[in-house]
Amino acid sequence: MAKTIFKGTPWYIHAAMIVSIALFVVGFLIPPQGEIDGSVLTGIGELLGGATLINFVCNIPAYLEAGMKAKISHGQTTVTVTGDKVNDSELDEEN
Repeated sequence: MAKTIFKGTPWYIHAAMIVSIALFVVGFLIPPQGEIDGSVLTGIGELLGGATLINFVCNIPAYLEAGMKAKISHGQTTVTVTGDKVNDSELDEEN
């Protein structure tokens, strides 16, 4: 597992947040001032989305040990984690 900072949050989440905030501020300050280009917003979204996906994938074993149900879809990207207890029969039906 990754080194954690601030009550269990991994370091890469904080790094992505700091870089995203810096990107947002710099995008606001460079000419033309006051306008944030769409590419800056796309970059921020990709940084935060990537950090979230990495965190999700790293925690899949913990979700399964806790009896939680986790699902990833690719078309239009859906990531779902539910707190419902999973029965072995439910897992057999999905596979």
